[in-house]
Amino acid sequence: MTDKAPPAGWVVQVTILAPIAPASQERWIGPKLSDAPSFQYYNVAVSNPNKAIEATANYVAKGKADAADVAANTVRELSPAEIAVLGLEAGEARPA
Repeated sequence: MTDKAPPAGWVVQVTILAPIAPASQERWIGPKLSDAPSFQYYNVAVSNPNKAIEATANYVAKGKADAADVAANTVRELSPAEIAVLGLEAGEARPA
């Protein structure tokens, strides 16, 4: 067995959906296509992956109506040493 320490935090990826492309002057008989989504990454000092996603959603949704509209998932674990180097406090989310 390995003596791997539990994660002290997570890197969380947030997907930002692009708005639907405006209709062009040409005649197109199909669905309007949106541009490709973009991604933002956050370092979160929360050991539980679900709570890390929740903390990130709350951070991203500051000033907006609902944090439930944020599409996020955990990407990788952060070790206690990485959390210390990043200067994160317990429960804190910060852009990577």
